[in-house]
Amino acid sequence: MSVNNPQIKDVYVAFQVIPRLKEGNNFEVVDKAIEVVKAANVPYQVGAMETTMRGELNQLLDIVKAAQQACYDAGALEVITNIKIHSKTEAATDTFCTYDRGVTKANHMFVDKA
Repeated sequence: MSVNNPQIKDVYVAFQVIPRLKEGNNFEVVDKAIEVVKAANVPYQVGAMETTMRGELNQLLDIVKAAQQACYDAGALEVITNIKIHSKTEAATDTFCTYDRGVTKANHMFVDKA
């Protein structure tokens, strides 16, 4: 990490779990992963294909690991976990991430309240 261009502490992590079961409903297992996120007390948004969280990277990755474990605890034989990380530096005054472009119904949980 550059001292001249430090990263902002909070990042966005989006992840998707794809559990495989011998029998049963995959959606019920995914719901167990979402329960882990809800209990973690970080800003989050559940979408159709992934869940997005905001916070400190190591904390968010620990949440992803716990969500993956929740799938195994719910009976998954294997789990594919896709992870995306969006980080930026203080120099990024204009960003492609829409979370910073104003409060909407879709992103209100990610916008800092002044």
